[in-house]
Amino acid sequence: MLRDQNLIRHLAACETMGNATAICSDKTGTLTENRMAVTKCYMADLGALDCPPPSLPPGLTRLLAQGIALNTTANLDKGLRHTDEDEGEGEGEDELKDEKEDEKEAGDKGKNGRSLSSSSSALPPSPKKRLIQVLGNKTEGALLLMADKYGVDYDKIREQHRGSIQYNPFSSKRKKMSVLVPEGGDKKHRMLYVKGAAEMVLASCTHICRALDGESVPIDAAKRKELESYITTLAKQSLRTISLAHRKIEAPASSNARSSGGGGNLDLDELEEKLTLDAIVGITDPLRPEVTDAVRACQKAGIMVRMVTGDNVETAKAIARQSGILTSYGTVLEGPAFRALTPRQLDALLPSLQVLARSSPDDKHTLVARLNGTLPETQAEWEEAHPGRSWETERDKLLPGYLAEWAASRGGVGEVVGVTGDGTNDAPALRVADVGLSMGLSGTEVAKEASDIVIMDDNFASIVKAVLWGRSVFDNIRKFLQFQLTVNVVALTITFLSAVSGYDPPLNAVMMLWVNLIMDTMGALALGTEAPAPELLVRRPYKRNASLISRPMWRNILVQSAYQIAILVLLLLRANEVLAFEGWWVHQPGATPPAPIEMGSTRHMTLIFNAFVFCQIFNEFNARSLADDVNIFRGLEKNPVFVCVIFFTVVVQWLVVQYGGDFTKTEPLSAEEWRATVLLGLCAIPLGVAMRFLPVTEDPENFGGTAESGFENVEPAVDNKNLPAHALPPYLVHHHGARRRVLWRWVGVLLQLAALFVVPVLVGICMKNPERCQSLGWLDFYKF
Repeated sequence: MLRDQNLIRHLAACETMGNATAICSDKTGTLTENRMAVTKCYMADLGALDCPPPSLPPGLTRLLAQGIALNTTANLDKGLRHTDEDEGEGEGEDELKDEKEDEKEAGDKGKNGRSLSSSSSALPPSPKKRLIQVLGNKTEGALLLMADKYGVDYDKIREQHRGSIQYNPFSSKRKKMSVLVPEGGDKKHRMLYVKGAAEMVLASCTHICRALDGESVPIDAAKRKELESYITTLAKQSLRTISLAHRKIEAPASSNARSSGGGGNLDLDELEEKLTLDAIVGITDPLRPEVTDAVRACQKAGIMVRMVTGDNVETAKAIARQSGILTSYGTVLEGPAFRALTPRQLDALLPSLQVLARSSPDDKHTLVARLNGTLPETQAEWEEAHPGRSWETERDKLLPGYLAEWAASRGGVGEVVGVTGDGTNDAPALRVADVGLSMGLSGTEVAKEASDIVIMDDNFASIVKAVLWGRSVFDNIRKFLQFQLTVNVVALTITFLSAVSGYDPPLNAVMMLWVNLIMDTMGALALGTEAPAPELLVRRPYKRNASLISRPMWRNILVQSAYQIAILVLLLLRANEVLAFEGWWVHQPGATPPAPIEMGSTRHMTLIFNAFVFCQIFNEFNARSLADDVNIFRGLEKNPVFVCVIFFTVVVQWLVVQYGGDFTKTEPLSAEEWRATVLLGLCAIPLGVAMRFLPVTEDPENFGGTAESGFENVEPAVDNKNLPAHALPPYLVHHHGARRRVLWRWVGVLLQLAALFVVPVLVGICMKNPERCQSLGWLDFYKF
């Protein structure tokens, strides 16, 4: 899994992720590439431009230079690098993610430098080119790159104002940040620079900058409507919209608030009003090319993918449509509307909720808790989560609700939820999720410590690989249980029946130890190392309360157990008749039959023991299929451990029988007895093919998630016209496609059986008696 960019911190999370029914994913860096650049802008009163112009009037340039340089924390690394080197991605984050520490950025820069130098030392030198690498927030990096085109030296501007700046850091609630700096030589005159979500900053603007001289011009209703329309247009084009504004502060306000730096002790929240708009920029962040297929794979696997982002709702909808997350029946909510819902109202929307925009980390925590039922159980816990609120009057009105109400509303079985996050504020949501997925590149240490799996490349496609591995682990456990239960049932039954029949137990202590080794260690190695198959992603996940042993598994266990018990009882009571049967190819017709076996003797018990072991060896092949797939040899070449375990078991079994002696209380068997016991065990394979035609299917109630419309055979279970507009229609999935293809599977299995078993037997016959082989007809062959 580490090779697939999944670092597992908690082992149980691997299996849990396989049955995830919902994934709540961030947008920036997970669904997108986190490579940002300003591609469109509205510069003061110059109007809308397709790209930043080559030059700007000096008044506007000065305001943008100071507003960008002082109101950002990112940096640009302008160094000479070989042209074949990766420019690096640095650290990136969504609007709702908290700012990363400068020490982390500096450490990452050092690591990048070491990796580049070490890798380039092994390659021939290539031409050098000045490449700019963004260190820190990629959104801020895009603004710095735009300012750099106008010759702005942001380091010099920051140094000039060092120690005299008052910061109001970014807040996911306000969706903006601001900085207050002295203006000119008069310390009483200051300038407030504001940067944040375009529509929220615009709502606080009453003026727009005149580009020529930097003066403020009032915004009338027509201009405001034009600006709002422009923001919506950019958002629909999947662009992140950021507004830059300023305000001149003529005199300091009352010092009744906090102090955040050397600029004074003004309450900047109160000053972020009556702003002058400087620019609106549209920042592009391309969608990862593999995300669409990855999202589609999740939907086919019955997993509901939801985007939880702090971006503008139109931007979120555009990205969600591009990635395939937002479908025709999907619902989009914004953070304020989400927080205003009651638990009952949210439950009605959850089946179709696919995008949550302008959200905060608390919204993500609330959504996850409502999905998986990690809620307050008692009144005291509820009051601790909602201080100052009334349990009696508000318990059914406030999200995320409480456990008793949730259990009554959702049937008491929560969803299995995977959540991505990389900020410190995402830690509560990562902890409450069934599987927390932190980002290895952009994630903070707090987020990584709170997570169960670290996605090393920040890529959503790697999350799909985690689901695939989880399902493979879950199925391998069930395969092992299917095999182990069959061994247990047969061993206990034959021991009981032998005692009832007056014989000593056919499996003594040493034999039982060897059987336990086959059943536990060897079985776990053989069946637990099956590699993931893409077919695992075309079924729905199992519910939390689903039985670990399914109906088809019980069918397989009972049929194989019944067959093995029947032949072992037959050997226990009628061993001589079995060995004298000519149709088993045990000996040639007319030849002297083998010496009779003394019932209850060591040789008799060895015969039963050998037949029992070979029944388990061949049934191990049957255990590779849990349902109705008759081709039990599918993918066998991809599991060398299985082949080695089978080979090792056969060799050791031969040594135990032939040379165990008094230690194992076995007696060497003749060639005829070996062939009889091996062939009796071999019959478990064609029986395994036949039993899969018994009409036993999975219990539909065991499956969770949703059957997305990507299935070939999916139809609504009810009439969509009778459903509420926001409700997702339940779907039924038909699994009759496998039945239609059973004929060629039969042919394939029979051909494999012929190649593996019949051909070696014929070769052995011809080598033993060439004359008989030459005159052997089809009828004689059958009798033989």
